[in-house]
This record gives sequence, structure tokens and C-alpha cells, in this order.
Amino acid sequence: MIIVKFPKIGSHYIYVIPEFFLRSIRCYSPRSCSSRGPMRAHLKPGVSLPAAAPSPKSSSNIVHPLGAAKPLSSVNIDRGRGALLGSAVGDALGAPFEFMAPGTFRQRFPEPVLEGHGEMIGGGSFGWRPGEFTDDTQMAVIMAENILERRGIDPVSLWANWRAWSQSAADCGLLTSAALSRSSWRGSAKAAHEQSGRSAANGALMRVTGLALAYASAPLEEAIAAARYQAQLTHYDPAAGWGAAIATALIRAGIHDQDPLSELEAVLELVAYEEREAFASILSEAWHPDDESALANATVWTCLAQAVWALRSSSSFEEAVVAAISLGHDADTVACVTGALAGSRYGLSAIPERWLAALHGEAMSAKGIRIYQRQNLIGLADQLLGA
Repeated sequence: MIIVKFPKIGSHYIYVIPEFFLRSIRCYSPRSCSSRGPMRAHLKPGVSLPAAAPSPKSSSNIVHPLGAAKPLSSVNIDRGRGALLGSAVGDALGAPFEFMAPGTFRQRFPEPVLEGHGEMIGGGSFGWRPGEFTDDTQMAVIMAENILERRGIDPVSLWANWRAWSQSAADCGLLTSAALSRSSWRGSAKAAHEQSGRSAANGALMRVTGLALAYASAPLEEAIAAARYQAQLTHYDPAAGWGAAIATALIRAGIHDQDPLSELEAVLELVAYEEREAFASILSEAWHPDDESALANATVWTCLAQAVWALRSSSSFEEAVVAAISLGHDADTVACVTGALAGSRYGLSAIPERWLAALHGEAMSAKGIRIYQRQNLIGLADQLLGA
């Protein structure tokens, strides 16, 4: 074990990180590591890779305002509810296994536990209660509530709410924490990137489920733009935004009764050329988590790839989430993204009752603490969908 002490706003957190997890983080970007093989992004002659996505420019106006919600069928609503609660279930189920080696979940639970709350055991590095969701879902619901209140993305109020949350959060990703340590969103993502030397992490990807529901009635291009915009607040590398955008588009497809996997090729065509090949390679059917060239699943590429692989290699919500957690390391985040994709594909009705019954969490924002259980999250999903 390696014990690392990281500064926080007004306090410190102690992180106990297994050495194998740190050793697995080799080259952080497939664009900058020549040994990554097919994951590298090959640019057209004369095309240079942008240093970062464009910074958000508006501090006084709502960005990507929501339009009027379109009528949705009962199937659409079930899929939307499934995405939001599925992401929270995956997050809570994977939380005790964060930083652990691959296969730990299956060793602990070789067979499904059907009694009580099943495999919702709590614990882990941050002492989560059984069924409690983590920072992944906390950031997601804070952004979802903010989008509802402001009818779009307001960087000023969203930043204030995320900052208030970060000051008391049990866990906050290192890059996100570094960005949110600054009072203004302006320049924060760049500063955090320069501090760490990289920012293509999965923190912007993990929090987009509510956004995908909110923009389910909007044009696909608008949903993608909104996902990229929120990513730019904390993650300077454009890959972080494109990973969030791809996930948003796939979740949105599931809500509209389309198979997310069948839509993947079309979604990738919307990704900027200089980012597309890296994502297309790792999201292909040929890719497998055992690929030795893969980066750590704390990166946006591998996190999204493992979630897509888990969905592709399973035939139910339960199978997909268990497959994701069993990959280990950043298990809660991979399971959170997988849960969103699987939930949008199979619907709320496909999520095991034993997990839904245990699901709960809370999120602090500038307006105070909000408590969430199953019904609160269903209500939030319905509001986001305009149901």
C-alpha cells in the first residue's frame, strides 16, 4: 500500500492506494505514448492536435439552454429512469471494490446473493455505507439539479455548487479537486492540467447521465456540445469532453429505444477527427480489457472502453455491472458508466430489486444537503425527461 496525503480546501484527505493501481498508470494518453499501438490517434498531414478544448466563454448567460421537452413513451421513460438509477446502482455496488485487483468482486461473490440487499456491502477506501453512491453520482445529481433550475448549463452556479460539494465530499478525484480549489471556473481546468501534466481522466465522463436525460429531446449535436462544455470546466484535455459526449449520445440512444452499441459507429463519426481514431480503436468489438497496451481505467479512454465492453459481453443489466466491477481498479466509476449504458438499454424494470432497495446517497451543494433514495432519483429522472 502507498499512503498519499493530498491537500483539500480547508482540510486534508488521506488516500490509501494499492501499489499495483499506481503501477498500472503508465502513459496517461494514447496520443503521447508511442508504444500504445492501435490506440494512438493518427492525424492527417498538416492537422495538429489542439492543446485543449475551447474554454467556456459565458459567465452571465445560460449555455446550451434546454428547449421544450417532447412527449415520451412509457418505454422511453423506463429507459431514462434506468439510466439514472442504473448509474447510481453501479456506482454504489462498485464503491467497496475501488482500487482493488481485477476479480475481487467475483471472489467475494461467486454466486448472486439474493437475500436482503445482496452484494451492496458498503465499505471500501472511504467507508461507504451499504448501497451508498459516491462522488460519481453526487456530481451527476448536482449538475442535473442545476440544469433543471437554470434550464441549461450555467457555469457560475454549477461551479459554486460543485465547489460547495467538494469542500465536504468524502472523495473527490484529484484532478477535479485541483480545479475546484479555485474560486472561479475561468482558467481552473487549465491550471489543474498544468499542475498534474494531464487531464484526460474519467471525472467528466462519470457525471453525464442526468445531462443525457435533460437533453434527450434536444438535437443530438446539442447534447454532445453540452456534454463537452461541462467537461471543460474541470478537464482541460479535449479527450475528456469527447468521452463524456460519446457516453451522452449512447445513453440518449438507449432512452430512445435504440441499441447503444448499434449507434456507436454513427456517434463516433461526430467526434473530432484528431480524437476519433483513439476512441474508435478502443471501443471496437476487437478490443478486450486484457489488452496489455490499455491505459489505466482512471483514464477516459479505458473507462469508457471497459463500460462498452461490459455492455457488449453481457445480456442483462446485472451481468453488465458485475462484469464492469470485476475489472477492478476504478471499479465504481466503470460500473457507474456501465450502469448508465445498461440502464438505458434494459430500463429500470431490469435492475435487480435488491440493489434498488438499498440505493441511497446525499449531495451537498451551495443550497445545502439533498438526500436521495430510489423514489427521489426516479422523480429527478422524470423531471429531467419532462415526463
